[in-house]
Amino acid sequence: MRILDRFFKDANKKEAISWAFYDFANSSYTLLILSFVFPIYFKEVITGVEKGDFYWGLLVSVSILMGGLLAPIIGAIADYDSRKKIKFITFAVVSMIGATFLFFTGSDKLLFTSLIFLTSNIAFELAQTLYDSFLARVSTKETVGRISGMAWGLGYIGGLVAMLALKPLYENGYAGDFEFGYKLVFPLTALFFFLFSLPSFILIKEKSENRNTEPFSALVKHGVKSVIGTIKNLKQHKTIAWFLVGFYFMNDALVTIFAFTPIYARTTFGMEFKEILTLLLIAQIIAFPAATIFGLLSDKKGSKKILLFTIIVWAIIVALLSVATTKIMFYILALSTAFVIGSSQAIARSWLSKLVPDEKRFEFFGFNGFASKIAATTGPVLFGAVSVATGNQRLAMAALIPFFVIAFIIFARIKEERVESLPQISNM
Repeated sequence: MRILDRFFKDANKKEAISWAFYDFANSSYTLLILSFVFPIYFKEVITGVEKGDFYWGLLVSVSILMGGLLAPIIGAIADYDSRKKIKFITFAVVSMIGATFLFFTGSDKLLFTSLIFLTSNIAFELAQTLYDSFLARVSTKETVGRISGMAWGLGYIGGLVAMLALKPLYENGYAGDFEFGYKLVFPLTALFFFLFSLPSFILIKEKSENRNTEPFSALVKHGVKSVIGTIKNLKQHKTIAWFLVGFYFMNDALVTIFAFTPIYARTTFGMEFKEILTLLLIAQIIAFPAATIFGLLSDKKGSKKILLFTIIVWAIIVALLSVATTKIMFYILALSTAFVIGSSQAIARSWLSKLVPDEKRFEFFGFNGFASKIAATTGPVLFGAVSVATGNQRLAMAALIPFFVIAFIIFARIKEERVESLPQISNM
C-alpha cells in the first residue's frame, strides 16, 4: 500500500485506476479491430490483396477525419452542458455495437462493411477524446504523467489478455470452416471492451456543476459557435496551437504504423499469422512497464524532454524498418517499438493536460482529437498510395520519417508549462 500511496500521492487511487481501466478495455478494439485481425480479413477477403492497402488506408483515414471534425464540437458541448460522462459512455457503447456487427461482413459486402466500420471507429475516436479529457480530473499536476503512463501500460496488458483469450478463434486464419470462428472475434472483442469499461463508466466522477438542459439543436449551435470563437482567438493560446500542430505530425506517423505493421509484416516479410501474433504478444508485455516508467520519468524530468527522446527513437526505428531485409531484423525493430509505442502518446496526453485552461478543457481536448485525427487521415492514405503506386511497402514506410522530424522541431520550441503565448515560434 505504501508503494501505491507514493505512486498516486494526492490523487484518488480508486478513481484513477477505474479511469485507467478504460485503456485496458479499449485496447482490445485497437489491437484486434484496428491493427491485427480485422485489417487482415478486410484486405484479403473483403477487398482483395491488390487494392487492400489503399482501401484500408482510405477507410481508416475517412473515419478518423470525421471523428476529428466532430471532436471539438462535442468537446465544446460537453464543457457547456456539463454532461461529459454520459457522452463518453454513449460513444463508447456505439463503438462496441459497431464492432459486434462486423461479424456480418464478408467478401461481397464492401459497402456494408465500410459503413459499419466508419460508424464504429468514429464513435471510438470521440469516446477516446472525451476519456482523455478526464485525465486532469483523476490526477494532480505531480501525478499526471505517471497516471497517464499507467493507463497506457494497462492498455497493453488488456490487449495481451484479449489476444490470448481469443487466440483459438483466429490463430488458424479465416479459410474454410475457420471463417465463422475468425469473425466471432469481432463481437467477442466488443464484449471484452464493454465488460472492462464498466469501472470507468461507473466510478469516474463528474464535478457538481450547473447543467444546461437546452434542446439538442441549441447545444450543437453553441458547440459550433464556441469552436469558431476559439479558432478566431488562437493568438491567446499559441502554445496549445503549436502543440496541436506538433501532435498532428507525430500522431500521423504513429497511427499509420499501428494500422499497417501487421500488413507490412505479412506482405513484405511473408510472416504467418502465428509469427505476427507472437510478435504482438511480446510487444504488449514490454510496452506495459515501459509506458509506466516513461510516465514516471516525465513527472520527474519533464514531459518535453521525454517526449523528444521517444520521437528520436521512433525516427530511427522507422528508418531501419524501411531497409530491413530479414525477419530477425524486423522482429528486433518491431519489438523495439514496444519501448516507446505507448510512451509517446501517454506523455503527450499528460503534457497537454498541463497546458489547457480548465474552462475549455474538453473543447481543447476535442481540438487535440481533431489535430490527431486530421493528421491520421494523411498518413494511412500516403502509405497506401505509395505502396500501391510503387509496389514497394519499404518506400511507404520511409515516407513517414519526415513526420517525426517536423514533430521534433515543433515540440522542441514549445514551453514546458502553460503560458499565454509563444512568441518564439510565431514567425514559423
